[in-house]
Amino acid sequence: MSKFKIIKRNPHQFKKQILEFWEKYLPGTPANRLDWMGKNPAGAAIWLFAIEQKTGKLAGIISLLPKKLFLDNKIIRAGILGDFMLHPEYRAFGPALDLLKAAIALQGQGKFDFLYTIPNLKSKKIAERAGFKSVGQLYTLMRPQETVFWLEKYMSPVAAKVLQWPAMLAVKILSRETYVYCRGDFVELDWSDSSFDVFAEQWKKDQSGMLTGDHQLSYLKWRYLENPESNFRIITFRKHETGDLLGFFVVSIKNNRLEIYDLVAAESRYIYTMIKKITDISKSENCRGVYGVMFDKNPLMTFARKCCFFDIKDDAEIFTSPGSSEDISQWYFTSADRNI
Repeated sequence: MSKFKIIKRNPHQFKKQILEFWEKYLPGTPANRLDWMGKNPAGAAIWLFAIEQKTGKLAGIISLLPKKLFLDNKIIRAGILGDFMLHPEYRAFGPALDLLKAAIALQGQGKFDFLYTIPNLKSKKIAERAGFKSVGQLYTLMRPQETVFWLEKYMSPVAAKVLQWPAMLAVKILSRETYVYCRGDFVELDWSDSSFDVFAEQWKKDQSGMLTGDHQLSYLKWRYLENPESNFRIITFRKHETGDLLGFFVVSIKNNRLEIYDLVAAESRYIYTMIKKITDISKSENCRGVYGVMFDKNPLMTFARKCCFFDIKDDAEIFTSPGSSEDISQWYFTSADRNI
């Protein structure tokens, strides 16, 4: 018999403990993230708590954040595992496996079609023991805006400083977006624009065989505008003559890095134009570079590499339960699909 009891409860019953765990194990997490997770349009986050039966002490926590995905007009109900935290006293022989199995049990009860998580090296083995399987690689790509910090990894600071301008010139010459131009206007998202939802619906239908996320305004408002952890910009790309929506992207700047969270285009040629705009924003904000996290099966990977985005070897894997890759052989996965 397990020495731990796994219970599903309203997180506000354990609010004090959750905030203490966040402070210790996920420092920098804002307290109002708890309320934000409860307002998710796809469904409030589900929280599981591991209680040591002998003492009643909280030993571990895990959350499941519902995520609505789409595949050929079919809704796929995913659950993102996050906030996986264990008290140090219970990490060796603790409830980690019990918490993961309890999450899988919720899936078995029909609450989710599949679960996914991005485990670190320490939790990867326990995730596999619970029944999760790797379905593909996540790559962190970077397009340098300045090259000194990058060159210093391979040469002296003096040499790096001398070569920074030739290196940036080479990036510009080799990057595909330098030679592609589509006339249009970049405008911050108008939250009252009903045509945006029409565009998002059509884009979803056009991605035959591709697993995609939710881009409706109601979801984007919660995901980005109301998000307490970062400041996001959602910028639309519109036809100059008519204002018709051609695409949009979501970016956030933090710690001198501009990160692409999402990028959607009606036609592939617009992707290069939007990447050029993103690099212009990065330059104007004096960022070190443009970063993006993408699934290895995301078609955006091809465009990013043609625009001189380099793999910075900070890679991870997506693990899923039940572990079958049948429904995610093609996944338009970006940072938008992570639990932040």
